Amino acid sequence: MNKITYKELFSAMLVFELGSAVLFVLGASAKQDAWISILLATVAALPLVYLYVTLYKMHDGNLPQILETAFGKAFGKVLSAIYAFYFLYIAARVTRDFAELNIGTIYKQAPVSAFSIAILVVVIYYLMFDISVMIKSSHALLPTFIIMAFFQFIGVFSVNCVTIKKIFPILGNGFMPVVKAAFPNILTFPYGELITFMMVFPEFKFNTNKLTKYCFTLVIVTGLWLALNTVEIFSVLGVAEATRANFPFYELALIMKFGTFRNLDPFYAIVTVIGGVIKITVFTYAAIKTIQTIFNLKEYKFLLIPVGTIVYALSILIADSYPLHILIGLKLTTLYIHVPLQIIIPLIALILSFIRNPKTRKNK
Repeated sequence: MNKITYKELFSAMLVFELGSAVLFVLGASAKQDAWISILLATVAALPLVYLYVTLYKMHDGNLPQILETAFGKAFGKVLSAIYAFYFLYIAARVTRDFAELNIGTIYKQAPVSAFSIAILVVVIYYLMFDISVMIKSSHALLPTFIIMAFFQFIGVFSVNCVTIKKIFPILGNGFMPVVKAAFPNILTFPYGELITFMMVFPEFKFNTNKLTKYCFTLVIVTGLWLALNTVEIFSVLGVAEATRANFPFYELALIMKFGTFRNLDPFYAIVTVIGGVIKITVFTYAAIKTIQTIFNLKEYKFLLIPVGTIVYALSILIADSYPLHILIGLKLTTLYIHVPLQIIIPLIALILSFIRNPKTRKNK
């Protein structure tokens, strides 16, 4: 497997985090204070990410290996199997997200299945190589994300109705709506999804002190980026329209203009394609590597087509409509799937690891 640098890993994690998060208004229930909810969840995400890195540091292994050491081999394998399905399920959800985003905006006559197949073909192609190829690609594509964000920041000032007053009054509804919007929704999406990188860290034997610094920087940059993105959307669309729209980022792209250039659909398409492919690739890779570890397989590439088929089927079957898909994602998935698997089980694993006092690895 090719070596990667910390900067390349940082790029991959940042594109992964922003991939679908920038397309929505996170913490919409907090209304004009959604950006505060994002910053609050960002602060809480720092110890969560530290938890993931600490588990990797103590065991020097991937997630299934950590679970087997902490919970015992038998129960650890059961939990690993649950995580394998979890990664597959979230890969399918993200696939459905991006398929719905495209057919609901740019390609309104296309079927969901067409986009699901197209994006999964690219994902499988990526995974035919090792994960370092995807990480290096993310590093190469991150400047595109940054350029798009710059154009978005400039573009909002081209809209006549833009005003920062639309996010006032700050805390006009009190502080509790801000807290409820931040926890657990924003904490688990996008920050808790970084648990997938516990399947990536051991592949490259990172120094955990440096890894912690880069992960903390990642969380802070992600939080500031998403908070600014939310303020920009609110400043143009207004709170009522932004929280009501299925695709607020797309609505913003349609309103912006640069001279004679209007209806910037390509701007929107670039972000969705890059973010979608990278995010689905990471989740699919995490699922495949988990299966490989459970069954102690020497090679995983023969799993690509079966796993890709499962992700495709799940992406179609998980919901009959986009509103139902979003409802399941925001209500059921967050509370009953994300919270236990992203927070509770890793925390218990850490406690058991301290009790059993496994041999910690020495940082080089």
